Amino acid sequence: MDLSDQNKKNRISLFAKHAVKYYIVGAIGVLVNLGLLYSLTEFVGLWYLVSYIIAISVSITLNFTFNKFWTFRDSKNSQRTIVIYLKFVGVSLLGMGIQLGSVYLLVESLLVYYMLAALISIGIASGINFIINRRWTFGIRF
Repeated sequence: MDLSDQNKKNRISLFAKHAVKYYIVGAIGVLVNLGLLYSLTEFVGLWYLVSYIIAISVSITLNFTFNKFWTFRDSKNSQRTIVIYLKFVGVSLLGMGIQLGSVYLLVESLLVYYMLAALISIGIASGINFIINRRWTFGIRF
């Protein structure tokens, strides 16, 4: 194995490590999001859309924090944290749009059960979000 092959292997290994961590963080974010949505609506008595806005905001911020300091801690990104956070929020909003569009298409056109459609759409959006966040938000080239 020459140096070029070793370098390629290291980059693939780093990509896989980032992907696993990103999806662990994402799973925690989904649990926090749904837990807050339910708790704020059922126990606090907030309107479900207000609860959802709060839940999404908290989960985006939580995901950003875990991704910045755990998943992509080896990033050499020299931008200020607020700039990186705003990029992350922008990508997250793009992901939300992808999820809503995918769910609507799957349920209304293909008659997929809405919970299954939601899981499929989360998978689609999270893959796109991972690639964009890794490269653009956290500045990791591959």
